[in-house]
Amino acid sequence: MEKTTQQIEQEMMELNQQFSDFLHTKGIGAKFKLAFNNMKQSARAQHQADVEQFNAIKAKSAEENKDFVEFLHAKGFKAKLHLVIENIKRGARESRQKTAEQIAKVRAQTQANIANAGAHKAPVVNQTYTAESLAEEFNAFLKSKGLDSQYTVVVTDEE
Repeated sequence: MEKTTQQIEQEMMELNQQFSDFLHTKGIGAKFKLAFNNMKQSARAQHQADVEQFNAIKAKSAEENKDFVEFLHAKGFKAKLHLVIENIKRGARESRQKTAEQIAKVRAQTQANIANAGAHKAPVVNQTYTAESLAEEFNAFLKSKGLDSQYTVVVTDEE
């Protein structure tokens, strides 16, 4: 949480006011009483912020773990057992759909891998190479690696 300039200025003004009040308070007992009151207020504000944050996390956790929260709030052994059985039945019904989704996902990934594998061609073994074809293939390789702006290959035929 980032504080805005206005919030920082407001805090500085509050601290300056508290320090000014502390300096203008007469007697050591009164100064201690003022300091402890300020600490108590600060602790109370921090506690309130902590409680709000804890409640937000607790609500989020309850939302994410509905089955467990429902189990905790079920009264009696019979109700808890019934809830567990219903969750098992629901899980069995949903398992078919989840399995089908996972299979479809794997199939899509496999098809993508097959398509990518086709991009890498195996070299032809009995092909005759010329100086020009070798230069083109080396330069195409450099281009695929992003090095075509830095390097260029020139192949000459020396017989």
